[in-house]
Amino acid sequence: MPAIGRRPSHRVARDGQALIEFALVLPLILLLLMGVVDFGRGIFAFNEVSNAAREGGRTGIVNQTLTDIRNRAAAQAIGLGVPTTVPASCPATGGPPAATSDPAGICVAILQPDGKTVGNCSTTPEIGCVVVVSVKSTFTAITPIIGNIVGPIAVSSTTQQVIEATCSGAGCTTP
Repeated sequence: MPAIGRRPSHRVARDGQALIEFALVLPLILLLLMGVVDFGRGIFAFNEVSNAAREGGRTGIVNQTLTDIRNRAAAQAIGLGVPTTVPASCPATGGPPAATSDPAGICVAILQPDGKTVGNCSTTPEIGCVVVVSVKSTFTAITPIIGNIVGPIAVSSTTQQVIEATCSGAGCTTP
């Protein structure tokens, strides 16, 4: 029988075992938790880019001033800091597909009613022409391990909308 006030020796071994198991499992739990946070940030980035393209398209259907369209789209993606510059490859103009190394930016094109060819709509927009707005950003995970595995991810969205009213220059409305 053990002495009064002393714990059995097998109890001490179990306490140490639980501490070691916790120390081994804790990094995995933290990595999983940070992975969920990074996944949420990625979804947020995609939603911001999609919303920016949509709002740029809404502006383009009543105001065909390219700088106004880019500024409106950039204002909607304020959380990502998307610049109003045009990326190196512009999918909205039918150029090559955007590469991962391209910087973030906003691409605007006014195309013929078929939505595929550039013609007189780019010089003199009219009702029925199509405004195409592409917004591109780069998402990088904040967790170093996950960031090293997946690397930077290009997030982009494109919207096409038909022009409802023509206006270019000063005094045009913005929805």
